[in-house]
Amino acid sequence: MLPRGFSKVVLTAVLGWAAPVWGQVLYGSLVGTVRDSSDAAVSRAEVSVREKATGLTRQTTASDAGQFQFPALPGGTYTVTVTHAGFTRYQSDDVLISVNSVARLDVLLQVGTVAESVQVEAAPPALQTDRAEVRAEITSKQFENAPLPPGRNYTQMFKTLPGFTYPKNGNGPAVDPSRAALYNVNGTSRSSNSVRIEGSGVNQIWLPHLPGYTPALEAIETVNVTTNSFDAETGLAGGAAVNLQIKSGTNQLHGSLFEYHNSNATKAKPFFLPVGERKPKAVFNQMGGTLGGPIRRDRLFYFGSFEGTFDRQFGSRIETLPTAAIRRGDMSASPTAVYDPATGAANGTGRTPFPGNLLPAARMDPVALRIQSLLPNPNLDGVSNNFFAAGRYRFNSLKMDAKINWNISEKLTLFGRGGIQDHDFESASILGEAIGGPVYAAAAAAGPAYGTTGNMAVGVMYVASPSFILDGNFGYTAYDANSEAPGMGKNIGRDELGIPGTNGARYFESGWPRFSITNYSVIGSAQNSSRPFYNRDPRYQYVGNATWIRGAHNLRFGFDSSYQEINHTQAEFVGALHGPSGGFTFAGGPTTLNGGPASNQFNTYSTYLLGLPTAIGRILQVPEEYNVRTAMHSLYVRDQWQVNRKLTLSLGTRWEYFPMPRRVDRGLENYNPVTNKVDVCGVGSVPLDCGVQQSKKLFAPRVGIAWRPKEDFVVRVGYGITIDPYSLARPMRTNYPLLVVLNLNGANAFQPAGRLRDGIPSVQAPSLGNGVIDIGPAVAANSLDARFRRGYVQSWNLTLQKTLAGGFVAQAGYVATRQINQTGFRELNAAPINGGNTGRFLARRFGRTAETRLVGPIGNTNYNSLQSQLQRRFAGGMSLGVAYTWSKSLGICCADNSDGLAAIQIPEYYHLNRSRTVSDTPHNFQVNGTYELPFGKGKKFAASGGWLSALAGGWQVNGMFSAVSGQPFYVTSAATSLNAPGSAQRADQVKEKVQKLGGAGRGQSFFDPFAYRPVIDARFGTAGFNSLRGPYIVNLDAGLFREFRFSERWRAQLRVEAFNATNTPHFDNPGNNVSNLQLNPDGSVRNLGGYTEITALANTGRDGVDERVFRLGLRISF
Repeated sequence: MLPRGFSKVVLTAVLGWAAPVWGQVLYGSLVGTVRDSSDAAVSRAEVSVREKATGLTRQTTASDAGQFQFPALPGGTYTVTVTHAGFTRYQSDDVLISVNSVARLDVLLQVGTVAESVQVEAAPPALQTDRAEVRAEITSKQFENAPLPPGRNYTQMFKTLPGFTYPKNGNGPAVDPSRAALYNVNGTSRSSNSVRIEGSGVNQIWLPHLPGYTPALEAIETVNVTTNSFDAETGLAGGAAVNLQIKSGTNQLHGSLFEYHNSNATKAKPFFLPVGERKPKAVFNQMGGTLGGPIRRDRLFYFGSFEGTFDRQFGSRIETLPTAAIRRGDMSASPTAVYDPATGAANGTGRTPFPGNLLPAARMDPVALRIQSLLPNPNLDGVSNNFFAAGRYRFNSLKMDAKINWNISEKLTLFGRGGIQDHDFESASILGEAIGGPVYAAAAAAGPAYGTTGNMAVGVMYVASPSFILDGNFGYTAYDANSEAPGMGKNIGRDELGIPGTNGARYFESGWPRFSITNYSVIGSAQNSSRPFYNRDPRYQYVGNATWIRGAHNLRFGFDSSYQEINHTQAEFVGALHGPSGGFTFAGGPTTLNGGPASNQFNTYSTYLLGLPTAIGRILQVPEEYNVRTAMHSLYVRDQWQVNRKLTLSLGTRWEYFPMPRRVDRGLENYNPVTNKVDVCGVGSVPLDCGVQQSKKLFAPRVGIAWRPKEDFVVRVGYGITIDPYSLARPMRTNYPLLVVLNLNGANAFQPAGRLRDGIPSVQAPSLGNGVIDIGPAVAANSLDARFRRGYVQSWNLTLQKTLAGGFVAQAGYVATRQINQTGFRELNAAPINGGNTGRFLARRFGRTAETRLVGPIGNTNYNSLQSQLQRRFAGGMSLGVAYTWSKSLGICCADNSDGLAAIQIPEYYHLNRSRTVSDTPHNFQVNGTYELPFGKGKKFAASGGWLSALAGGWQVNGMFSAVSGQPFYVTSAATSLNAPGSAQRADQVKEKVQKLGGAGRGQSFFDPFAYRPVIDARFGTAGFNSLRGPYIVNLDAGLFREFRFSERWRAQLRVEAFNATNTPHFDNPGNNVSNLQLNPDGSVRNLGGYTEITALANTGRDGVDERVFRLGLRISF
């Protein structure tokens, strides 16, 4: 016997914490009607459901209209029983209830006695009859059968769903140890996707497009995905709302053991591996197991899983290094002159070239020569893409998940769940002693990284009566990630290279500075300001919901609240070129003639050898660790009204509130462009929110209609608004004076910012004073408008769905979104054309030359599509899914994320940014399926047993086929003549039609190189943004499985899987800077310089491995 008041204690503990982010959506629902043979309603029939695996039972009574509803049912397979005096007993087995969905079962009772029974064997049709969302569900059976690439991450299955872009790896394992794929959905920002594990949100606050934790694939029961016209319960998801359900224990003991292996012996040669090079080392192992069962039958259950991943690679990539001649200052191979910056006027006119394009040795900077001496020599021919780098990479991950389910009584249920991942990795650098980027591109950064992530949740449901149910949960996500650069612990810039102003006294300020020479491999610290980092970002979530059935109305209302923290040691600032150890950028302007030919790689390296950086910078992080605290709150109400058996109407709305983020002891910081000062929020007389308004009137209405004109045909119409969930804690987490971001630039594009040998001016930490502080003219800052407008996403769909013969279900729909006022950055201190650094907008008022970015709306996006599917659930040994999306996405170039910055920042030219979005994918065709060969026991052929049955039985083939349009891109030109800091330059298009040549590799053009030319005037080029499209992707992943049954419960499965089975290379977009093209005097091509060349493979979410890989696997289950 439970103590009196126990249920109140549990409810108070879980519901009383206050409200978050992602809406709960932990359960499914069952609705239906009870009729007799004359089609008349049978009132007051008794209806009960029982979950077959756990014994969970519920009862209700049908209404006078014969309608019944079971809200908030845990996902599973149920037996439904209906009884009424004067009618036979009705029973339907195998009624599937999915999370975040409504299943319908319409019951026909026959006249007779209750002692008589009619059992229905067939499951109800797989139609979405009562909700208007665009949604899909991927089951553990599908994950088990699908040939998912090494790493076996559930997000790889999203490519099979309409509206999704082809998956990519978004970040390296240092920040994404779960290796989740990156995706855009229905044209929206990738930051507007939400991921929840059983209702507990796991999206990072620092990188909101990534989950902080991802369970092992073997631990996942289902993944529910909603992409359009969300129910009011689903909040803060403008793209996709993803909810993972972890497996639970049942009344039977179940488990599995698995091992997956592939190596260089089972893979093809990489496409760009130089002739004569052996296949690089590649050994990948993933192993683990699961176990689940009863602690107390029908009452208490457990489940646990373990997964270990061990990846060893010998990565490689092709880079550009200076040739021996270029290192000597011999630029005679340049098709254009290299000009002496000591001649002519300050604006770059009137300059004279170096005689013979030879730089005098006496003019070369000694620091530049010292750094150059540490570089390896090119090992391939040519002046570009001439260095093949290779080196080791390792990644280790240990992951555990566990779950407890407790059916305390028929009224009260409880679950608890937790998962943890420990990881570490290290990648060698491209340039050896001179560091540079990682040789294994998917690592994203060279050097070591390590950390621990995890997620836990506790949830409760209380059935006060069949018509009133309470549920709630608490979730916690821990994200601890750390990454360092090679060479840390030594002040290389200050002590070994002798550059004043680099490095600092603290450990995270040690290591190499960054040296970026346009068109060459980066030297030193290659990751701008993003490395090193030591980040701890916990997240707390509280959710409460109530369901109230009133006749034909299902009323649901609730709250959700999320509290998130940022605790970082990371001197990172959006747009900063250099980090805590300092850095230097070298463009071609100082050795280019104003009005002459565009700069090329000879100009940029000449600028380096002369020691004339065009940008100089360093970030001083004042505290050892900076902190941000932020929250999001929501309320919602929704009425799902069964107007009649064929028509369901859903009406609802959400209210969202995003308080202004703050520090632990005060508010944030905000640059004021009116006063040219920084307001420190909450200090002195400055308000805690700096006067930035956060609206409390953010309402998001939702409406959906589902109509069944026939039993096998559904028409759905849905519309909804979602408030942009992007948190201001992300863009405003670092600002002056917390970080002092020094950015020095030349007076114009033709002038250097200083001399390399002179180093970086000292950076001092300011005093907060009265909260209104001065800021230096070369110190970067972020700003928020006092009338900040948070954007929103409109989504709507008109979808038709029909069941077909053979168990197939067809669906087609018009699906559209409009992202209004997408959040991003606007550069307040851009310069007009030919304005140079001194002509920046704020320089004319205050002498301010540093980047100054306003966080706010950057524009709107439009997405329209036809999304179609043909599906057959697994039955009779076969499943099939076919999906085709025809779409167009328009927006602002080139921002597909909420950290985006438009290419052109000059207000009068801002309209030129309107173009295809980078995620625009006109055609996306996907096929996936499983087929058990019809041989052996229980099959059509060789079913009688014996050696033939044993040999031919148990075989299964699986496949995933993709055919996807290439990604958009545009052709750029050197921006020197534009002389407009803050804006990008486009090339001039000189041919109306650009011929696609299809070349791939060094010296091969993908498109006509003569269709564009560099811009040498002070104007924007005529080529449109994203007017070209890169190579398409055609890919087949396939598997062949053989199953051996040792008993009714024990079975083993041998698997051979082939990823990119046809070994078809998937190419990245080509080089797009026309200024790199070098011509002979007769106009023929001397050197493409990377322009129009494809020298890398596309990011397809396989951690940089594109070639065919065979994987061997063994899976034992019971």
